[in-house]
Amino acid sequence: MDKKKSLQYSLVILLIFSSIIFYKKFFSENEKIAEKKINNYYSDKKTKNSNLIETLKYISQDLVGNTYIIKAESAEFVKDKTENVILFKVNAEIIRQDDNIIKINSDEAIYNKRNNDTIFKKTVSIDYGDQLIKSEIVKLNFSKNLIEIIENVHYMNRNTKIYADKVELDLLKKKMKISMVNQNDNIQITGKY
Repeated sequence: MDKKKSLQYSLVILLIFSSIIFYKKFFSENEKIAEKKINNYYSDKKTKNSNLIETLKYISQDLVGNTYIIKAESAEFVKDKTENVILFKVNAEIIRQDDNIIKINSDEAIYNKRNNDTIFKKTVSIDYGDQLIKSEIVKLNFSKNLIEIIENVHYMNRNTKIYADKVELDLLKKKMKISMVNQNDNIQITGKY
């Protein structure tokens, strides 16, 4: 029986060693290769976009009491201009002191950290009350309290649809000016009267 038990122990030990060798050879190498690929991917991404930031949010308030909140899924600092930040997948809100909220969404934006001026680009939409404005570019100028909306402007509310080249919103006076770049072109208005 001693020979039988010693043979069984030998087989068990051999099985354990072969399992360890098998694991190290096949699974350990695959994990190392996968880990190297992941590390290379992130190191390449860091060297290419060393100034890329994920999930960014700025909040500011003016002297009148209006609050400006701008959020982005990612951001990149402009190399030569430290006050400018390029934002991607942007959501912004202007919360006025009378609790009216202007919401602005775009694919990209250039945000100035010093004065909060923002240029929204690519598929921009502005939602204000029952009004919706879509365009390609929106320039938000806080020093002039002006929102300038240009390129393929589509204004919609419950009763009216307007197609124009340019819309200017005065934030203080709450006035809107709609115009065309070429004075010979007409603004297209459709609506229920």
